[in-house]
Amino acid sequence: MIKVAIVGAGPAGSYCAYKLAENSMYPFVFDYSHPREKPCGGLVPPGAEELFPFLKSLPIPHSERSTMTMITPIGRRVVIGFRKGNLMGVSRLKFDQYVLDMAVNEGANLVEEKVIGLERKYGWWKVRTQRQSYSVKTLVGADGVNSMVRRNIVGSLSRMDKGVCFGYFVKGLENEDVTIKFLPGKKGYMWIIPRGDDTSIGVGSAEIRHAHELKKELDSFINSFCPQSEKTAEWTALIPNVKDTKTFHIPIAGSNWILIGDAAGHVDPITGSGIVYALLGGELAAGAIAEGNPQMFNEMWIKKYGKQLLLSTKLRGWVYKQPLLEFYCIYLKVQNATPFA
Repeated sequence: MIKVAIVGAGPAGSYCAYKLAENSMYPFVFDYSHPREKPCGGLVPPGAEELFPFLKSLPIPHSERSTMTMITPIGRRVVIGFRKGNLMGVSRLKFDQYVLDMAVNEGANLVEEKVIGLERKYGWWKVRTQRQSYSVKTLVGADGVNSMVRRNIVGSLSRMDKGVCFGYFVKGLENEDVTIKFLPGKKGYMWIIPRGDDTSIGVGSAEIRHAHELKKELDSFINSFCPQSEKTAEWTALIPNVKDTKTFHIPIAGSNWILIGDAAGHVDPITGSGIVYALLGGELAAGAIAEGNPQMFNEMWIKKYGKQLLLSTKLRGWVYKQPLLEFYCIYLKVQNATPFA
């Protein structure tokens, strides 16, 4: 019987596997498609390297910036400097590969098979892939916004608790500032985030109903702001965007299971930031499993970062109102703070 199986090899699942392997617990990580490029800005906030020392010497191509430009709904430019650390922009393909390699090099086992079924047994799990079935003692769901593990245990995130993003990877903007442009009249923003070898330029909205308008908004922005950019890939995706605090009170861990990362809905409802929460969740989940009490995770994540997500959920409806958003950007400049922490 497999002691720990992790479904999903994104940052949450891979970092959980790495921390378990560090503790001489060698999990099996199931993922048939990772690492892959992900529709994501790839922004890692200042100060993250203090939480995760491996970021201090990240050997993959990436960008680092000491400032960020925010463009308010009325077009005011606000440049924010950071007191400590730099913003990092990463390719999710390269970043996810690096974190997965960390886990495998530490002793985790990668199983390149697609999990297609899940059954709860008496104190264990039957995990089915396209090739065979596995008996598993403890299960970690790190399989994204449309998590199969979550669907089978507590139910999927509702459509209301999802947002949408659309964008391109482009060449020619690698020397640009990290730029965030808020959308007038919508709960969302556009971004330009250099990633070292290329740049992510995209748009995200908390409201799926705006999906059909996003491409027009983004293409208009590119034509006026950076027409010289060369598009190399186009993408669109759903993302977690919790709008009801009740969602965060649904248990995401039990006696022999845990949900982390996007599968848990752990993305900031205002900014869409999720990489740091994925890494934090993976680390905390590994700690709970190592203690022999996966259910501890319900309390651990709330104590570590849950209050911030709950506050963002409560504020999201207010922050995107235009007068408050103008004030919010000025406040961030004065505080030398980033909303993407």
